[in-house]
This record gives sequence, structure tokens and C-alpha cells, in this order.
Amino acid sequence: MKLPDYITKDEVKRVCKALKIRDWAQLKQANVQLHEARKLLAFVNTSKMAIDPEQFRLGLEVELEHGVRFKDANVTNNHPVITGMIVLAHMKESLDYYKLLDVAELEGDLMKAIAAGNAKKAKAYYLRLAQAKITLARAEVARIK
Repeated sequence: MKLPDYITKDEVKRVCKALKIRDWAQLKQANVQLHEARKLLAFVNTSKMAIDPEQFRLGLEVELEHGVRFKDANVTNNHPVITGMIVLAHMKESLDYYKLLDVAELEGDLMKAIAAGNAKKAKAYYLRLAQAKITLARAEVARIK
């Protein structure tokens, strides 16, 4: 059975035009511009949570994986509002959600490099992981103050 496109490319184009952003149906890479993130954040953040637009932008880039990045797992067809709502839902769980995710993904990558016996990759991932943990810790401290 072939799954249908639940969100069509035409719908994505229509919404992008209405929001005055690039046509996300044409995106080949998950590169979101800050002005696009700001527009989407203003549109989906109806409860006016204090969300950093740059963190929201990074979240959009992560969540575009639910779009055309994986052809066999395309849920959103890069629909900007649906993608933005996914980001918003995660940021309601934690404003540091994407920093936490970065740490978790780097831990997984480090373990894969160790299991493969690739010391060079393991060292690189360890250094990136240490920096990601520092970034997360700083964000958590700032939130407590």
C-alpha cells in the first residue's frame, strides 16, 4: 500500500506564500533563515512563551526531518506551520529541548564510534559532546537565575 501525501506540496507552497517566506516544498537542506523562524514563531506561539528565536530556528532545522529529508518517513512535506508546531510542542516540554537533544544524539554518536573502534571519530564526538554539555549547563544556570 502506498501512503498518500497527507499534506500536499501545493498546501506547503500556499502557506509559505501567505507567511511571505521561501517555498519550503523546494528545500533540499534543512536550512531555516532567522527571519523565517521569527515569522513562524510569532504565528504558532499563541501563548506568547518566551522562546529564543535562534533556538526555535535550530528546532525547525531539526524537525524538518519529519518532512522530505527521509522520503519513507515524510509526515509534514516540510509544512512550515506543522513543523513549527512540532518545535513549539517540544519547547513546551523544555525550553532547552534542542540542547538536550544535541547532547543525547552526540552520546549516541560517541557510542557508535567507540563500538566501531574508531578512536579518531570517538575523540571528535567526545569533544563536541563536552561542549554541548557545557552549553546546556550554561542555559540551565541562566534559567535558574
